[in-house]
Amino acid sequence: MNTRRMFATDAARILFTKDYRILTHGDLMPGRPVKIVYDADRLPHERSMDHEKKAWTIQAYYKFSDHGSVSSVELKSHTGVVLHKRDSEPGEGTMISADIGIDPKAEHLALWFRNTGKSGAEYWDSDYGRNYRFRFVVQDLHIDLVRVAPLQGKPQSTFHIDVSSNMEVSELSVTYRVINDKSLHPPELRLPLLPKDQQGGKHWSAESVVPEGAVVKFSLFYTADGIPYHDTNSGKEYVTWAGSKPDREAGVL
Repeated sequence: MNTRRMFATDAARILFTKDYRILTHGDLMPGRPVKIVYDADRLPHERSMDHEKKAWTIQAYYKFSDHGSVSSVELKSHTGVVLHKRDSEPGEGTMISADIGIDPKAEHLALWFRNTGKSGAEYWDSDYGRNYRFRFVVQDLHIDLVRVAPLQGKPQSTFHIDVSSNMEVSELSVTYRVINDKSLHPPELRLPLLPKDQQGGKHWSAESVVPEGAVVKFSLFYTADGIPYHDTNSGKEYVTWAGSKPDREAGVL
């Protein structure tokens, strides 16, 4: 059974917000473009002017492997002058963007940003020198099966999940909560998946007892090449529920 990924056919987009959240939309994949949308208020330091004209820039730097060549592109506003705003929500006033074509042989996407201008000063947004690193989740993980099924002889159910991954994934867990029972404490649980090596990849499984008739919302955390990643299904997470039909066992509410 294949689970349904949200916005899989949409062009990939990575949004960097003023309050330092990073939100992804669509499936990031080698050989496809990705739009970088960046809130200029993340780097508000250099705002030099030259004869009343903007004399500062914010550039995105990127590469597709640890030892790959570095490229850069200037992020630009498509709504005129970049203005300050009062809140942290994404909005036209301070949003700048650029498109990046991902190399078909890319291993991952690493991003970092520089603000400079007429003063010559440089200011960086680079996750404290580590750079922002994005893997291609659709190549790393595949949810083979997820279900909520009655537990025989008891007024409870089981939440079961099977996931396939490539060999680079070294740890995998599922964070889930029962969204139709607010009395549970803690409301969110993290369950490690146990692996079995297979030819060309790994197979992971986990199972947990949940209330009868549970509706379970979940996302996946994993480690690849020693770096942690989070699959939130473009921020919508996955959902499964008791008695769902096979082609609806995982989706989005």
